Amino acid sequence: MMKKSFLTALAVLSCIGSAAWAGDLKFASLLGDNMVLQQRTDARIWGTAGRGATVSVSATWLAQPVTVKADAKGRWEALLPTPAATFEPQTVVAESGAERVQAANVLIGEVWFCSGQSNMEMTLGGGMGTPVEGALDEIAMANQYKGVRYLAVRKDRAVAPKEDAEGVWEPCNPFTAPHFSAVGFFFATRLSRALDVPVGIINASWGGSVIEAWMSRELLAGCPDVDLADASNPDVNDMYKPMIMYNAMFKPASRYTVAGILWFQGESNISIACYDYADRLTAMAAQWRRDFGRGNIPFLIVELQPYDYYDGQYGLQDGHGPIVREQQFLASQRIPNAGIVGTNDLAYEYERTQVHASQKRQIGERLCYMALNKAYGFTTVPALNPCFKAMRVEGGRVVVSFHNARSGFMGADEIRGFEIAGKGGAFHPAHAEVGFSFPEGATVTLSTPAVPEPVSVRYCYKDFEVGTLKGANGLPVIPFSATLPEQTN
Repeated sequence: MMKKSFLTALAVLSCIGSAAWAGDLKFASLLGDNMVLQQRTDARIWGTAGRGATVSVSATWLAQPVTVKADAKGRWEALLPTPAATFEPQTVVAESGAERVQAANVLIGEVWFCSGQSNMEMTLGGGMGTPVEGALDEIAMANQYKGVRYLAVRKDRAVAPKEDAEGVWEPCNPFTAPHFSAVGFFFATRLSRALDVPVGIINASWGGSVIEAWMSRELLAGCPDVDLADASNPDVNDMYKPMIMYNAMFKPASRYTVAGILWFQGESNISIACYDYADRLTAMAAQWRRDFGRGNIPFLIVELQPYDYYDGQYGLQDGHGPIVREQQFLASQRIPNAGIVGTNDLAYEYERTQVHASQKRQIGERLCYMALNKAYGFTTVPALNPCFKAMRVEGGRVVVSFHNARSGFMGADEIRGFEIAGKGGAFHPAHAEVGFSFPEGATVTLSTPAVPEPVSVRYCYKDFEVGTLKGANGLPVIPFSATLPEQTN
């Protein structure tokens, strides 16, 4: 009896060992039903199988399957040539021996990767005391967006890069839309309508996270203020731990073939290395592009919205918010094929101490306009915010000229947010007059009796300052600070 039991147990173990060697054929967790694949490219499809197994990947649009071989760890990867975008559902099938897995209801279109902290994570359904303006109508009418799909990468952390991350693709309807990133939803629905193609959004965000959490070990090794040991320190809050989100959430997702990147982060870096933010964002963008392997795909940045960090939860001295905004703008100028979406007009007075401002539709739409302009050749879409170009002083008055303002500015009952200062003096609110000259284009002339000899100017250079000056395209002027003889080419 004991011999028989031993032989039975041995047989079971043999079967288990054989199954482990053969492995179950699987797609990676980020691939599955309802996904969107990037059009007109070689879309990466990957997963696991038996060690050294042959895997054949077919798709309804392909005449012949793509055959690859799994490596010694059972990992396999195939590049599928994709056609032009289509709303007609497709199927992708992987086969290895007798094993077969498939992804159904697949669409071909445009795929964008979104990341950041809570303002990118914030859902269309909103949260307690943090509603999204216009969400009710969008949720109720969500069935109209047949081509929009969404995947939220499950929150995870790791001290070394992981090979897989978890997430499920969801189609857009009134039941799923409340769980979509609000910014991602408005971006995707508008882009889908503008291009008349399906749009997929992959969102890897973590509320409160610092930029260092989304950077690689290699990049952070050059940052003397970052202690990499904090990544495994239980006394450090996850959102402040370096590299853990890069390793667990971004790195696995970077294998997905995407068209571009949307980045909405910076609030938590108000108090952490804010003067280094442009350097770190520039380095991170380059790293992410290398990981995606898609060249200089568009990298679109969302400017921090007005919020009173001094009176709010951060308890910091007023002025840290403007520093990060300046750093974001600087990064947008350094990073090739990048852009920044201005938001300093998107806050209500009662949101002074609400870091999750409600006007997410405008942010998603402005990102869409920027994508159309930079990624899809719609150069006639005037998606660029007016920004500081140069300043000069004439008879005690400061004249400021701007990039992206050759068509002038929109009318406003009152132009608020401009201040000027003398050499070594304090800033004082300035009276602003809009003008136009050739070849400068639109100008703003500033003066105040309190500053007879001005040398410096700034605009909306406070944590909470809602700007009223907008270009003819309706987009707000980017906040700035300048001193003679500063100017940009």
